[in-house]
Amino acid sequence: MKKIVFVGLIALLLISCGKIEKGSITIENKSTHEVDIEFAQNYSSEFIKLQSGDSISCSWERYFHCIIQKPSTNILKKQQTKEKITILNNDKLYTYTVKNGVCPLKMLDNNQSILASSTYTVESFFVLPQTTSEIKTFRPLSVKNIIFDKGTSFDISGVTYYTIEEKEGFYYFNTLKDGKLETKKININFIGNEIIINN
Repeated sequence: MKKIVFVGLIALLLISCGKIEKGSITIENKSTHEVDIEFAQNYSSEFIKLQSGDSISCSWERYFHCIIQKPSTNILKKQQTKEKITILNNDKLYTYTVKNGVCPLKMLDNNQSILASSTYTVESFFVLPQTTSEIKTFRPLSVKNIIFDKGTSFDISGVTYYTIEEKEGFYYFNTLKDGKLETKKININFIGNEIIINN
């Protein structure tokens, strides 16, 4: 009896090892953006473009990966079950209070898809007045993804300088004082959801 059970288990194991897992999954674009997707399965990739409201059914064998190529995943979110992948607008925004004590600054998105409007679209820049203001982002900010515009230029002895200058990951505030260049480092500090900019 034990031999029959043992042989049966081995036969079942051999049969199950020969099975190739496969299936079908629906990808639906419920975002307001045109989405470019790479659907990778069984050692090959297919590139798919889905307009807002479109969906597609994809067959797969062994495994699959659904990778959003465009637009940035900062502005999208993906929900996945065994049968369906749904792409939606990212509706989670981070709010920061900015206390700027330097001068009016222009903060650039610079194709990072981080700066957000209250209607969940990407803002190309924010003007930060020399006072307290509020900004929204699609993902948490850090010093590394804060980019300032150079501002206006001025010349000293034939050399052009800009109000804001970036050197080795740090920003500096340049002014012309009595015909000479005066430079101060801009300090950017994060305290919770506050960004304090001073020099």
